Amino acid sequence: MENKKDKGIKINEENPEILNDYLKAVRDDDKDRINNTSEALSDYIIHKVNKAIEVFYKTDSFLLESKMNEMTICGRLAMYLQDEFKDFRGYYVDIEYYRLKVPRKNANLRDDRIRCDILFHSRGAYNSRVDNLLAIEAKLEGSTDDGGKDRSRLEEFVMPETADTPKGAVHSTLVGLFLRFGKKCTLMRILPPIVIDVSIDDK
Repeated sequence: MENKKDKGIKINEENPEILNDYLKAVRDDDKDRINNTSEALSDYIIHKVNKAIEVFYKTDSFLLESKMNEMTICGRLAMYLQDEFKDFRGYYVDIEYYRLKVPRKNANLRDDRIRCDILFHSRGAYNSRVDNLLAIEAKLEGSTDDGGKDRSRLEEFVMPETADTPKGAVHSTLVGLFLRFGKKCTLMRILPPIVIDVSIDDK
């Protein structure tokens, strides 16, 4: 039986089967299928991120060598991510996307504008549990900032929605990744914590 709050989920047959399987499981509120399909979709998304990072290093490693800022790096990566995810209908890769038009205290249980470096989402068009598929925070190697606040923000993004979740907060994100850019890129998945090195030959 379809869960009332999940009636807004849209199934587009042009989407990859792996995405539609997850959307249908959430729509039907089938917990076993949600667990299985979310794990498969998460792995698929991380694989796509790896491919986008590889393209970035092959094409734009100059930006790292020239010590360009984090937003420039994320902007280029977002372009390659959008290309990797072009078959996800109704989903978009945005950088520095503010989820609330008017920043509000405690929007994500903190005094924050609830944004992250890169967000792959439906821009609020779909049900909350399938709205946010990927959140990325990035830091450049050698930065004095260890990324602790970024990782904490990602932990909030991936937390499931509860009765106490503020309206408009970013939550239930399927995959949260913390990226460290240097001669190679290290990905840290938030909840469950997994560290992945993307091995890229120096060019």
